[in-house]
Amino acid sequence: MRLPENLWYPLFESGELRKTPLGLERLGRRFVFWRDARGSAHAQIDRCPHLGAALSAGRIEGDEIVCPFHGFHFGLDGQCTQVPANGRATRIPAGLCVKTFPVHESQGFVWLWWGDASKATPAPPCFESLQDGDWHHATTVVDWPVHYTRAIENQLDCAHLPFVHHNTIGRGGRTFVDGPYVEADESRIRVWVTTSRDEGRPSRSQAELAAAAAGREPSLDFLFPGLWLLNIGPSFKNLLAFVPVNEHCTRYYLRTVHRIGPAWLARPLGWLMGLSNRYILGQDRRVVLTQTPHSSLDATDDRLIGADRAIAQYRRFLRQRLALPDRDTNPEHP
Repeated sequence: MRLPENLWYPLFESGELRKTPLGLERLGRRFVFWRDARGSAHAQIDRCPHLGAALSAGRIEGDEIVCPFHGFHFGLDGQCTQVPANGRATRIPAGLCVKTFPVHESQGFVWLWWGDASKATPAPPCFESLQDGDWHHATTVVDWPVHYTRAIENQLDCAHLPFVHHNTIGRGGRTFVDGPYVEADESRIRVWVTTSRDEGRPSRSQAELAAAAAGREPSLDFLFPGLWLLNIGPSFKNLLAFVPVNEHCTRYYLRTVHRIGPAWLARPLGWLMGLSNRYILGQDRRVVLTQTPHSSLDATDDRLIGADRAIAQYRRFLRQRLALPDRDTNPEHP
């Protein structure tokens, strides 16, 4: 699976990892996640190097995971510490080990560093506006049979709402996209956009749009490789973590994040918003599943327009990080 490396990927919510090993397919690989005696999370390849049994079917003893097949023990660094059949007096071969990955827990997610472990940064990216601790959230989990690039680009698309969501968030026939104005660097894409009914006026210039965006939260905010924020209002937002499962499946962790009303209202409001978000995502799904080719990395025939500036920036990032040949991704009328 082609994935940009040397990045923290959100893989699942912390509450999904309890006291027993958890086997999951993520990033096109099969991992086992487990907690040591102190409750810290660890990630290793879900395969015993002896005869290939799944370590996720085993058990945890203190700071070691134990293979269910022959009782081999593996420590936090992946090195085998016990081969019961050989007895304690026999030296354990150095090559008898399980590949281990850096893991971090923050923002209610378990993250895995994909790439050179020596280059791992201290913590994954985060949205500053959500770090003060006063937010409530409820999560909707959805799996789509799509490539992660198509899933992410769908949420950076500024022009599809009145067509795909004509009876929900796209009501009103606001087909005209003013801009968008996009700021991007090697780690982030921020998008300011307004839409309206088409009254025949041209879009404002990028300089005018930049001036209008000054001091305002972006409409959309994306942190590489897969964290997205929709700023609905100062006290109400949607957070989306995109998790590449494999080439043909992406998992969405969609959170309704808010500071509305008393604490007792958080659960019922989250439940209601979860139903709404699931329905709206379903509208997207119907169309995104029809896109060809499967991955936007292979979409050589796509012709982007001005409203696609955020998508163009995302594709530039992918091609740079994956060292793919340069391709003209400039939208028309930049």
